[in-house]
Amino acid sequence: MAKYPSMVITKEGLSMIAESQGGQGLIFTKVTLGAGDLNGGSIINLTDLIDNRINANITAIDATSRPGQVTLTAVVSNSEVDAGFHAKEIGVFAKIGEGGTERLYAYTNAGNYADYMPDKTDPVNEAIFKTTFVVSNAQNIQAVIDKSIVYPTVLEMDTAIKKHNEAEDAHETVFNCYVKSVTEKNGTVTVTKGDGSSTTFNSFKLDMCYPVGSIYMSTVATSPADLFGGTWDAMPAGRVLLAQGTSEWGVEYQAGSTGGEHEHQLSVGELPSHKHNTTATITTNGNHTHTIRGISEYSANSSDYVASCRPEWSRSDKTTLENGSHSHTVTVNISNSGSGNAHNNMPPYLAVYMWRRIG
Repeated sequence: MAKYPSMVITKEGLSMIAESQGGQGLIFTKVTLGAGDLNGGSIINLTDLIDNRINANITAIDATSRPGQVTLTAVVSNSEVDAGFHAKEIGVFAKIGEGGTERLYAYTNAGNYADYMPDKTDPVNEAIFKTTFVVSNAQNIQAVIDKSIVYPTVLEMDTAIKKHNEAEDAHETVFNCYVKSVTEKNGTVTVTKGDGSSTTFNSFKLDMCYPVGSIYMSTVATSPADLFGGTWDAMPAGRVLLAQGTSEWGVEYQAGSTGGEHEHQLSVGELPSHKHNTTATITTNGNHTHTIRGISEYSANSSDYVASCRPEWSRSDKTTLENGSHSHTVTVNISNSGSGNAHNNMPPYLAVYMWRRIG
């Protein structure tokens, strides 16, 4: 931890104390940290820090607790420090009046007892510096304070908390907001707060969400009777839901009716119109004749043979005329195909648990 000697008022500081006697205020403007070594030099003659690095914004001033002294509180951050350094120097700057020139009022140097301030790549929590120095009989002492970064000290926090806790009305707002009671009647919940005001809203009612006749579906087997109450029947297994009414294809489905098949076997009337083509071939022998054998008598007046049955007549063979091509009737039998089994009639599905509320 750094050890800084007491602040020393510079010549410029002493001059400003004297100037403030004329009625113009002594205004402290900033606290500055540096890395310079004093090396035995005279503080009183300094007009600036030896190696000025960063400014610390003043957040508070106390010019009343100790007569002739002022205590300044300042906050410093390394958010703009490009290179780390040992914060050896502390300088307090002030001016006379609003239009005055800023000058070094007081200075101190910790030498080898200074703390190291890392660069901005190693962020550190903002540090609070508090320094006290003499102002003698300077009049109208002020400070330029950046109120956006004012931090309370531990003592200030402890004092404020103690004062708050001892006040009778310290937590009145909180007590007024707390929930005093919660009641339910006929599905209406009433919440009453500490200040007596109340808010009402409807609680969950089964009939509002699942009136009798409602269907409840879930991938979990827990019955809705266990979840919500009421009386429920499990839906028949394998049934799907279908919207009631007349469909766009003209079929009317009444609420509560059932239908459909798990499997279906086609009837003859449900078969699409179709035919079977077949070809039968019969080998033909073409034209042919028949031979007739009989008894004949030759007539001298004719070359024709005359059929006769007399025994004295001679016997000979004759051939009939050709009869030409002809046809035959053929019967063709076609064997049966298929087994006649019923086919599956279901779309792709996901099986779930289903209940219908009946009471």
